[in-house]
Amino acid sequence: MSEDEPSRQRPPRTASPPRPEAEPSPPRPEAEPAGGGGEGARPSALQHHLDLIGKVGPPATLLTAVFVWAGYVATLQRFKYFGVYLELADLPNQDLILYGVETAYPIVLMLLLAVMAALLLHTALVRVAALPRPWVRRVAVAVVAAAGTAMLLRGLAGVFRPVVAQRETPGATALCLALGVPALTYAYWLLGRAVADRFRQARFVAAAIGVVGLFWAVSSFAAESGIARGHEDARMLHRLPEVVIYSKDPVPDLPAITAHADFGEQAGFRHRYRGFRLLLESNSRLFLVPLTWQPGADRAAISTFVIPYDSGIRLQLLPVVQGRR
Repeated sequence: MSEDEPSRQRPPRTASPPRPEAEPSPPRPEAEPAGGGGEGARPSALQHHLDLIGKVGPPATLLTAVFVWAGYVATLQRFKYFGVYLELADLPNQDLILYGVETAYPIVLMLLLAVMAALLLHTALVRVAALPRPWVRRVAVAVVAAAGTAMLLRGLAGVFRPVVAQRETPGATALCLALGVPALTYAYWLLGRAVADRFRQARFVAAAIGVVGLFWAVSSFAAESGIARGHEDARMLHRLPEVVIYSKDPVPDLPAITAHADFGEQAGFRHRYRGFRLLLESNSRLFLVPLTWQPGADRAAISTFVIPYDSGIRLQLLPVVQGRR
């Protein structure tokens, strides 16, 4: 185009109206770690196992059941030491619990300490398994699996060989079974979620075996504790107040070692018997133990007497004189 030709004016470009800015999209939430805390975080492995325990039986219910059962078994063996069966004594449930409280407290306390130790061990193993070195996890799994296998074999030996169970520490077989199967299942869980999900049903079975073994072990410990308490009661009979019986009618079949006095027909309570200690009172009956009876006495027939406690019987309790047996 020549310079003489008028230059064609190009129409000025009109600026296009600004586009409305798009509203910023909300940021995507970052993936939360499996065991992280905070609101909305996925439950940790520890919480998952506590939920599993809660499905088998709420912890408070299990503790209450263990407490009551331990007290019952200990009371059963304690009075059985004197030849008294609880079915014969017919104690109310409240008295059974009260008699067994002193025995059940140490057992429940040891159980809580064991649970605390298991939780601490679980936390340590989870952290070890989370290390970036795969061989560390394999070693941890191997140790837990070996311990579980050893305990399981020991428990089965006590079940199928009664001689082993008779000579063992009370509750050893039950504890080995209660810990062996859960330990093996826990070893599979340490391998990873992909493997652990295949053994979901096995975890419930392992938890059930653990609960049954726990009650078995508690029964063994409580029985031994009850026998020991019965022996202690018999050895310390002289420290209990003496029971003097005043009766309108003669009490038959008492041994010759019983001190008997007859005050004559003019006395309301004519007969007096001394030399007894009160073992328990239940259902209007007195369970009396003569002071001369000792643990291991071959004359077991005179260990405990049961006499009715009615309007024809009056009791007198004599305090213990210090320094005198």
